[in-house]
Amino acid sequence: MNLTETQKKIDAVTGLYNMFMKGDPSMMSTSVSQDYEQFPPQKPGLEPGLDNFMQAFMEGFGSSFSEIQGETTHVLVDGDYVFVRCNYSMVHTGEAFDMPATGKRITFNAFDLHRIEDGKIIQTWHLEDFMSIYNQIKEALE
Repeated sequence: MNLTETQKKIDAVTGLYNMFMKGDPSMMSTSVSQDYEQFPPQKPGLEPGLDNFMQAFMEGFGSSFSEIQGETTHVLVDGDYVFVRCNYSMVHTGEAFDMPATGKRITFNAFDLHRIEDGKIIQTWHLEDFMSIYNQIKEALE
């Protein structure tokens, strides 16, 4: 195991998570490939690319939630892949799932498998607990 290469992969992933957890997109271009692709895509039919991903995120998830906080609980590196498990909380400040903003703090888990090439993330397979998010919003409206 080459610890320097492993650390470079972890550093690339850290740049992506800083955008979500700290609202700091400054490391995105040094951490994520310009040809970045997420599965499933941020919105249906989205062409690969960092700029497309960022625009779709800000128009979708980023416009529905604010004050995103997160804690990384697991990071596993295997070859060119980095698996990350996180716990998140955020405030529901815009329409989501066709439901109006509630101002409620929502908590959920997310799992990501990233493929790293030349020190940058080129692909991510992403799974969020959307059912938990939906149920918490629905409960706040009842």
